[in-house]
Amino acid sequence: MTIQYLLFCHDKKWKPPEKDPLSYFEHAADVKTKTVIFLRHGESTWNDTFNRGGRPKLAFVKNFIPNLLYAASVEWYFYITAQVEESWFYDSPLSDKGLGQALGVHSFLQSSLEYKTPKEADYIRHMLNGSQLVSSNLRRAISTMAIGLQERLSRTGDSMIIMPELQEISRNPDALSITPPLGTVVPAWTDPDYLKPILNKHVDTSMHTGNKPVDSNGLKRMQAFCKVAFEDIDNDCIVACGHSLWFRSFFQIHLPRQLDHVAKRKKLVNGGCVGFQLKCVTTPDNGKQYMIDPASITVLHGGF
Repeated sequence: MTIQYLLFCHDKKWKPPEKDPLSYFEHAADVKTKTVIFLRHGESTWNDTFNRGGRPKLAFVKNFIPNLLYAASVEWYFYITAQVEESWFYDSPLSDKGLGQALGVHSFLQSSLEYKTPKEADYIRHMLNGSQLVSSNLRRAISTMAIGLQERLSRTGDSMIIMPELQEISRNPDALSITPPLGTVVPAWTDPDYLKPILNKHVDTSMHTGNKPVDSNGLKRMQAFCKVAFEDIDNDCIVACGHSLWFRSFFQIHLPRQLDHVAKRKKLVNGGCVGFQLKCVTTPDNGKQYMIDPASITVLHGGF
C-alpha cells in the first residue's frame, strides 16, 4: 500500500476553486454557522527521524544517519516479532516530544480562564464541554486528543468520532492509517498505559471507512469534512484534532482570497489550538459553499 501511494497518490494535486468564497456570502440571507476548533497533534516518531524541529542544524545533520538506522531497527523488530499493528514510519505515533505537547494541551485546558478574553474563554469552554469531538484516523491525532482532553472524557463520557476526512494531505507512509475500517483503535507502542481504557471507551469508529483512496486529494476531503459538519453532526460546535498541511490548506481555501492571514502562510504549531466560525450557504443550483469568518479566528494555545 505504501508503494502504491508513493507512486500514484494525487493528494496534493488539486486546484483551488475558481470563485472567491466571499462572493457567495456578500448578499446571502440564509447563512448557517458552526463553531470549529482545530487542535494539531503532537510531534511523531516520523518527525523525530526526518524533521529538524527545534534541534540545531548541525546536530540534526550529524545525527541523521544514526537516528535513521535506529528507526529502521525498531521497524525491523516489529516485523520479525509479527507486531503488524505497530510501526515507526507507517501511521507514526507520538514521539516523546509529542507526548509532552499533548500533555501541554491538557495543562492548558485545566488552567484558569481568568485572564482570557471573552472570545478565548468561550472557545475554551466549548473544548471543555458540549462540543462534538472528532479526530483524524491517524494515531498521533487520536492520542493527542485523548491525552489533551482526558479530563473531559472521563467526566462526561463523551466520545471522539474518527473521521478519515481529516487524514493528512501527504503521500508519505506516516500519513496512512493503520486502523482498519470500523476497527478498534489500539494504543501505539509510545502511548502511556493509561490511554488504553480511554481509547477503548471513548473512540467511535462508526464513520471510519479506512484509508483515503489513492484517487482522493486534500480538497475532496476538506469538502467532505464541511459536508459532514453541517449535514451529519447536529452539534453546533466541533473540536477537530488533525494535521498541519490539512489545516493550513483549509484556511487557504475557505478564507477570502484577498485576505492576507498568518493561517494561510504558516502551520499551526504542534499542540496548538485555534477557533473560528465556519459559515455555510446554499447556492441557487442547490449546492453548498463554505467560508471562514476572518474576524472570528482566535488563537487559543500555541499559535502559528
